Amino acid sequence: MSDFEIVRKSSFYFVGMKWTGTYEAAAHGDIFPVIEECQKRIKELDLASEESDYIGLSYQDRPDGFTYYFGVEALRTQKIPPDMHRIIVPSHHYAVTEHNGQQAWKSYEKLYRWAQSQGIQLNQAGLDHIEVYSADYNPYKMSPTLKIGLPVKQRNLANT
Repeated sequence: MSDFEIVRKSSFYFVGMKWTGTYEAAAHGDIFPVIEECQKRIKELDLASEESDYIGLSYQDRPDGFTYYFGVEALRTQKIPPDMHRIIVPSHHYAVTEHNGQQAWKSYEKLYRWAQSQGIQLNQAGLDHIEVYSADYNPYKMSPTLKIGLPVKQRNLANT
């Protein structure tokens, strides 16, 4: 993958768990127990294959923080427990980059700058960004590898 690209992801069913909090709390790892519990529950309930990537969906729904859903693209539309959430994520084009190491916010800043320099408008009415982690993701590992995607407006893509 080049440093930045535009990719299209078809609509999918997402199943996972929810965390809501401040940016500061997330930076201090308050979100990690929810991620760990979600990984355990997905395996127990057989909601995805062993090789399935984990997905994070971020919604900037408050001035001081955000709501984050961590889970998987569901294999089927089976019944889920009340502490889990199902979201139909609509088809989107995304501006995407890969991040390795600490301080993912730096990769976000570079991706935002690249999109702006290309004249790409973000489509952040609802979903703010998507993250894709490998099946062996460990939230306590200090140097995660993930793909970051920002939803973009289709009508601007002809210029890229």
